[in-house]
Amino acid sequence: MTISFKKYVDITSGVGAGASVRTRDLIGRIYTSNPALPVGTYIDSISIEDVGAVFGIDSEEYKRATLYLGWISKLISKAKMISFARWTPEAAAPVIIGSKVSINLNDWVHTTDGTLTLVANGVASNITALNFSSVQSYTEVAQTLQTAIQALTDDMYKTATVVWDPVNQKFTLTGGVAGKGTLTVSSSGLNTDISQVIGWSNPTYSDGAEAESPVAALTNSTNTSNNFGSFLFMDALEWEDVVNVAKWNHAQNITFMYTICVKASDAELAYEDLKNYSGTAVALIGKDGEFHEMPPMIIQAATDYTKLNVSQNYMYQQFPLTPTVTETMISNDLDSKRINYYGRTQTAGQNLDFYQRGVLMGDAKAPVDMTTYSNEQWLKDAAGSEIMTLLLALAKVSANANGRSQLITTLQSVAEDAIDNGTISIGKELTTTQKLYITDQTNDSLAWHQVQNTGYWLNCVMRAETMQDGRVEYKAVYTLLYSKDDVVRKVEGTHTLI
Repeated sequence: MTISFKKYVDITSGVGAGASVRTRDLIGRIYTSNPALPVGTYIDSISIEDVGAVFGIDSEEYKRATLYLGWISKLISKAKMISFARWTPEAAAPVIIGSKVSINLNDWVHTTDGTLTLVANGVASNITALNFSSVQSYTEVAQTLQTAIQALTDDMYKTATVVWDPVNQKFTLTGGVAGKGTLTVSSSGLNTDISQVIGWSNPTYSDGAEAESPVAALTNSTNTSNNFGSFLFMDALEWEDVVNVAKWNHAQNITFMYTICVKASDAELAYEDLKNYSGTAVALIGKDGEFHEMPPMIIQAATDYTKLNVSQNYMYQQFPLTPTVTETMISNDLDSKRINYYGRTQTAGQNLDFYQRGVLMGDAKAPVDMTTYSNEQWLKDAAGSEIMTLLLALAKVSANANGRSQLITTLQSVAEDAIDNGTISIGKELTTTQKLYITDQTNDSLAWHQVQNTGYWLNCVMRAETMQDGRVEYKAVYTLLYSKDDVVRKVEGTHTLI
């Protein structure tokens, strides 16, 4: 026995600056009312097989995922993930979605005394003497279960349904009362309990829910996870809801892109009602089964901002879509209303189809170019992530010159990444108005030189703020002015023959 060495030398080990805050994946999120996805949940899928396993290969979700995950950009990159979130435009009843049935029908149809315990809103109900001896298919099994369940006295069961899904090989029970409520399975542990046989011993539960507006669905979903960059609603929304969603998205200040489709006859209405709401991408509707609102979502998700020169022009991108505009007059009219479309031109007898023109709604202060908007989405998120990582990693960020230096260094690293990936442009000629604006905003007559020649100007100051309870708190306020990377949409030339 000796005196502990720690009495003299006591060393504590740990990883410094280990905290890290991830940036958002700018993937597409699709809001669906399909009951295959439980209420209040979302899934992120990396393959169409994953989507098919949830919704079925004949579903619209699967078809959208096929277009989304199958597209390859000019940079030979593609979207790595697609997100689906459940919303309830109408009140929904609780649902039990069984797991895949793995036991062959012939191995258990001899059952004549099966039992099952269901629990609706905390009240258990027992089913006994389930007889499957005469069934010849899983569909008949579902009918036998449904008949027995509907015989129970609770209102939840009187109009309940049981459906067999032959593709995914599972039984789904939908309760008979829409609205808030729960429906679960309780295993008795008896040999006669059939819950495991029919895939209900470890099912997926979807609670009942009241109807929610699209804005409520967005709010609830983003509170759960905001890990997406663009979104759309599969269900056709009332126009008032479309406008409300555009307002909601505008209020998020360049955080998400909202994509919708409209008929040509509604182009004027769409422009007048949505023109002041930034981040809304309106496209001309295509033929049935095609999703012409999805290209911006797909292009954004296929842009990997961790790589060099990846910023993309959303125009001149080709998709397996049928052109909706083939006439110059119609094209000009839609362009004037900021309605995007999949258009066709031709040269030397060759048809050229591509997405046009990659613009968004928004007022004079909003970035209306999809490339610029997406780049700023990434830049805002990257800056926020790095700042939070700094705050979590250091013991403190002081409200003095040292703290200012730490923040500026952190933000400079983000700005350099933005130069690398094409978000910030170096060497773009600034107009006189832009030079004057930069000078006015920075109170620095040389700032515009820095923006033009190095791509950005950055500053940070510390300010005291008096709180409502009289306390004084300090905050760091930074300003980043940068030269956005503009894209060319048209080339004009002059050929002079001498």
